[in-house]
Amino acid sequence: MDTDSLRLFVIAADKLNISAAGKELGMAQAVASARLAKLEHAPGADLLHRSTRKVALSLEGAEFLPYAREILEQEDAGRAALGQGSATPTGTLRFTAPSTFAQLYIAPLMTDFLQRHPGINLDLRFSDT
Repeated sequence: MDTDSLRLFVIAADKLNISAAGKELGMAQAVASARLAKLEHAPGADLLHRSTRKVALSLEGAEFLPYAREILEQEDAGRAALGQGSATPTGTLRFTAPSTFAQLYIAPLMTDFLQRHPGINLDLRFSDT
């Protein structure tokens, strides 16, 4: 399985936009769409539902997404073990906390953290429920 196509799928699933996912990986929209179609052809399942206006994750795509993320994480870990990994941290940091805690302790750190680690994307979820 082509891990570059898996990476494209994960980004497209996160952004719900094939063009933006392709652009992030330096691909034209047509190339990105063709690679995703080829990825879907192998298992014979539609991973994304496409229309002229939007992209949505299919049921099969939603079930496959955690496995695709795990494959990519294992690939990155293997490269890092061989010394081929990036010297700077990259990826998505997911963090969930009560909103009051976030306002007091997390928010003041965000600007400095993002300046120090520009390769990190934050997925922050704050809720008091």
